[in-house]
Amino acid sequence: MTKQLTSFDQVERLYSERLQKDFARDEIKPLASMRRAWKNGIYDCYGLFSEDEILGYAFFVRLGRDYLLDYLAVEEHHRDEGLGSLFLRQLAECLAEADRVVCEVEDPDTAEDDMTRAQRERRLEFYLRSGYRKTSVTAEVFGVDYRILELSSESRRSDEQLRDVYTEFYRATLPAIFFRTCFRTGIKG
Repeated sequence: MTKQLTSFDQVERLYSERLQKDFARDEIKPLASMRRAWKNGIYDCYGLFSEDEILGYAFFVRLGRDYLLDYLAVEEHHRDEGLGSLFLRQLAECLAEADRVVCEVEDPDTAEDDMTRAQRERRLEFYLRSGYRKTSVTAEVFGVDYRILELSSESRRSDEQLRDVYTEFYRATLPAIFFRTCFRTGIKG
């Protein structure tokens, strides 16, 4: 069952025990940044639970009714069991009232080698199978190229609007100097 986490202590535990292992060092933002967003009411975190055990977690930046998936992972020894897909379906139900749910996926076209490209393509396909759709919005954040996906909804807005919403997520969470120097977005035509 998927539930929203109600204590930052849970987030902090996941950060120190799991997130550090689940993501590359250069992909992990400082815990202080997450804590600040949590205190500002713009960071929502969910867990995929089996009784009291958290099998997966998802962290989102939230601005109004728009969400940006910040981190998503399933416990290592439960991967390849379909829990990631189940978790994404349950998250979509939890966020049914959202105006927009946005996801970043590293661009397979900019991979340095075939193995990295294949890994990125698998990740992209995972989100597409789970109801996300490709958009023409692209981004470069701290030197990493992303394709921007959106959870399909009936009230689909333009990619220009998506780019603007996506930009606001970073404007709200990055220090101004990093926003100006380390964040770029565009529309691939």
